[in-house]
Amino acid sequence: MKDDKVRIFMELAGQALPTSPQPPTEALRKLGAQLLLSEVLEYIVDGLGLTPVLGGTPIHNPNDLTFECRSPDVDRLQMVDGLADVAYTMFWNSLALGVPLEAGFEEVSSNNLEKFVKLDRPVAYSLTGGRKLVPASLWHLDVEIEWPEEVASVELIEVKGDWFAVGKDEHGKVRKPSSYRAVDLRHLLSSSG
Repeated sequence: MKDDKVRIFMELAGQALPTSPQPPTEALRKLGAQLLLSEVLEYIVDGLGLTPVLGGTPIHNPNDLTFECRSPDVDRLQMVDGLADVAYTMFWNSLALGVPLEAGFEEVSSNNLEKFVKLDRPVAYSLTGGRKLVPASLWHLDVEIEWPEEVASVELIEVKGDWFAVGKDEHGKVRKPSSYRAVDLRHLLSSSG
């Protein structure tokens, strides 16, 4: 599996791609935890059909968990070890349960890029420079795009001469525009019955 489409996604989302280890902000740490754990819980709850129970409280919605920083520092060694363990167990699940992970990852990576609205022409005001906040009155982008209620801002981002619009919630998570269509992975399972 390659991370090239994830890198494009992060560039379009305005997320930093440091070339050397940088101390992450508290907000970035929380976002990383939320993204990782919500996807793991989605797999457990929706995929495996299990309900995790934490201290006697069932967790039905992967996004119900929140995070608090207990330390201003991170342990980079434990970060590498933890993510490597997540990747290892991800591949173990794929092999043990017959899940076509690599093909699914490729399709999901391509589909995630559809969360950005590529603009054929500039929206109602001059665009120069690499990033522009869009006033709420123009969030439709002259192409009747609608954004979910949790979107707090829409920004235009120029990447390699093309302009894209991205809607984010108050935590910086990219949200899906009305033009987004979920990926259909059923064909990957058709040969396995």
